[in-house]
Amino acid sequence: MATLEKIRSRSVLLFTIIIVALLAFILGDFLTSGRTFFSDPTTLAKVDGKKININEFSRRVEEVRAQRQNAGYTDIDIAPIQQQVLDQMIFEALMEEEMDKMGIVVTDAELSSAMTGPNALPMITAQAQRYGFESADDFYDKAFNPTKYNIPTESARQLQAAWVDMEKNTAEMLRNQKFGNLFMGVIAANTLDAKALYDENASTSKVLIAKQDLSTLSDDDFAVTDADIKAQYDKRKNMFRLDEPRRVVDYIVVDVTPSAADRAAAQREVEDAIAALKAQPGTEGVNGNVNFGVNRVSTPKAKITNRAVKAALDSMAIDEVKVAQAMGTNYTIVKLLGQSNEVDSVNVDFALVEGDIAARDSVMRRLNAGAKTADLLAEGTLSAGQDSIWLSLLDPQAASLKDQLLAAETGRYFAVDTVAGQQAYRIMRVKTRRAPVNTLDYAEITYKVEPSSATQSQLRADLNKFVSENKTSATFAENAPKANYAVMTAEITPSSLALNNLPDTREGVNWAMDAKKGEVSPVFADEANTRLVAVAVKDIYDGEFIPTTDANLNRYLTDLARKDKKAAKLIADYQGKGKTVDDYASLMKTQVDTVSVTFGQPRIVGFFTAEPALQGKVAAAKQGVVTGPFQGSNSVMVFEVIDVEKSGMAYDEANSEAQFSRLQGADAMSQKASQILRGKAKVENRIQKFYRK
Repeated sequence: MATLEKIRSRSVLLFTIIIVALLAFILGDFLTSGRTFFSDPTTLAKVDGKKININEFSRRVEEVRAQRQNAGYTDIDIAPIQQQVLDQMIFEALMEEEMDKMGIVVTDAELSSAMTGPNALPMITAQAQRYGFESADDFYDKAFNPTKYNIPTESARQLQAAWVDMEKNTAEMLRNQKFGNLFMGVIAANTLDAKALYDENASTSKVLIAKQDLSTLSDDDFAVTDADIKAQYDKRKNMFRLDEPRRVVDYIVVDVTPSAADRAAAQREVEDAIAALKAQPGTEGVNGNVNFGVNRVSTPKAKITNRAVKAALDSMAIDEVKVAQAMGTNYTIVKLLGQSNEVDSVNVDFALVEGDIAARDSVMRRLNAGAKTADLLAEGTLSAGQDSIWLSLLDPQAASLKDQLLAAETGRYFAVDTVAGQQAYRIMRVKTRRAPVNTLDYAEITYKVEPSSATQSQLRADLNKFVSENKTSATFAENAPKANYAVMTAEITPSSLALNNLPDTREGVNWAMDAKKGEVSPVFADEANTRLVAVAVKDIYDGEFIPTTDANLNRYLTDLARKDKKAAKLIADYQGKGKTVDDYASLMKTQVDTVSVTFGQPRIVGFFTAEPALQGKVAAAKQGVVTGPFQGSNSVMVFEVIDVEKSGMAYDEANSEAQFSRLQGADAMSQKASQILRGKAKVENRIQKFYRK
C-alpha cells in the first residue's frame, strides 16, 4: 500500500516528466528534419550559397500572374509560373556569380552617364516622363531636393525609392551588356574557323549507297548482358549526370466525371427545364435554378456566330424551346422570345464639351455651321471628339441612347446628356442609319452535367480501396490494370511542382519527395475536386549519376549495345564479299539509293536520324572507291562517291563568321547559357518546403 501511495503522490510529476520527454523527442525529430528551413525561413533556394528570397520570388510570380490575367487568360495554374520565375532567378544568380568572378562592375561614372546628362539612355528618359518629369535630371532633382519644389516628404520618399529602383535596374542592364560583349567576343570565329565552315559546305557529294537496317535482325538473337550495358554507360556517363536528386514514381489519375446515373439525372433535369420554359413566359421556367445559366441576346440574325444556335433558331416560332447543342457534358438550350425588323446600328460623330450649357450650345452652333471636330480639339474647345463611330443599338450599353439616336435629325448635332459627376456635356450627330434588319430576341440557356456527390464519393472510395490493398510500388503497378486504372510514370526532383506538368498535382510531388522507396501515397484531390491522384515511389536516385537500373536509361543502353552487336555481325558477314555497291545491295537484299551529302549539313535527306559516320567517311572518301561496310546510326552501309559538286558561292569571310556564330559560336552558345552557367554549380531548391499544395 505504501508503494501505491508513493506512486499516486508522484503521479503528476511522473506524468509531467513523460510529457516533457515525448515533446523533446517529437520536437527534436521535427527540428532536425526541418532545421535548415526554420533557421532560414525566407530563403527559397541557394545557388552556390547565394540566397533567393521568397518575398522577391512571390512578388515576381504575382507580376507574371497579373500579366496573364490582363491578357485574358483564365483558370491560371500557378505552378508553371512559379517554375518559370524560379528558373529565371536561378539563372540571374548564376550570371551574377559569373560576373563577380570575372570582375565585371559598373562604375558610378558609367551609371551617371547612362541615367542623366546628355548621354542618358532613351529608356531612362521615357521612364522619367512616365512619372511626369521632363527628363531624368528633372526627376532626380525633384526627388532628392523636395523642399526646393515644395514636394511633401512622403511623396519625395516614393520618388526616391523609384529612382533607386531605376538605378538598380540600369546597373544590372549595363553589367549584363558588358558580360554579353565579352561572351560574344570570346566565342568568335577566327579566320581558320570561318574558312573551315565555308569548306564544310562548299562541296556536295553525290553518293550511291546500299544499307541494311539493323531492325531486319531479330532482337532475340542478340542477348545483351549487364557488362554490355555497363560498357555503353561508361562511354557516355557524363550524359547521365544528376543536377538534383531524382525520384521515379508511378501514379494513377482518376478524372472526377459524371457517371451514367448523373447523365441520366441531368437529361431529366434538362427535359423538365424545357417543359417549364415552354409553359412559362420568358425565362421564368429556370429562374432561381443555379444549374442553368441564362444569357438574353438581341442581335441581327446574320450576326449569330454559333452555328448550332443559328440552325435551331432558323426553324423556331416565337416562345418555342429547343436543345440547340448537346456536346459531352454541356447543353445549350434556346428559346425564341421575339423577332422584328429594326435599325441595328448608326454612324455618329461625337464630341465632349466641358463647361456650362452656354458653352455646349456655342460648340453645337459652330459644329452645325461646318466647324471641324479636329480644329476644335486643337484649340482646346473640345475635351474629346471623334468622327464616324458605328454604335450598335442592340448593345445594352446603348439602351439609354437608342430612342434619341433613332429620332434625331441626321446631319445635325444635338445634346445627348450630361456626364455624371462632371460639368461636361456629350453631343452627337447622326450621319447615317443602317437599313432595318431581321433582329432576333432570344435566350441562350446553358447547362453543364456535374458529377454528383455520390459519384465523387464512390470514385474516391474505389481508389482508396485500391491503395489500401496495394501498399508497395510493385503491387501498385502490377495490379492497377486489373482494377481498370492506367499507370503513368514521372521523374521528379526538389524543383518539380507537378507530375508531368499535370495541373494541381503538387501535393503528390511533395509527398513523393519525402517518402521512402516502395511506399504508396494516400489519395490526393485537386482544389476543384475534379481529379484524384495516387502516387508510388518506384526508385530514388541520390547519387551523382543516373544508375543503369533506371528503366528508360536501361532500355536506351540495351538498344545501343544490341545495335553494336547486330552491326558487328553484318559487317563480318559482308566484309570483302563485294566489289561494287550493287554487289553489296544484292547481299543485303536491298536496293541502291542515290543521296547527296554535304559535310556541314545537320541532316541528310532521306535519313530519319543524323548520320555523322556517313558524313565523315564521305568527306574523306575518294571518288569512285567503294567504302564499307561500316556501322551507321541504325544500319550497316556501303557507299561510293560518284560526283562532287562545288558551290558556286565565293568565299565571304564576314558572312562565314556570322554563320559560324549562329551555328557554333556565341549565338548558338547563348541559347544554352543557362546550362553552361549551371555547370557544376550547387543549387539547393527548397520550393516544396514553401508550397505544400
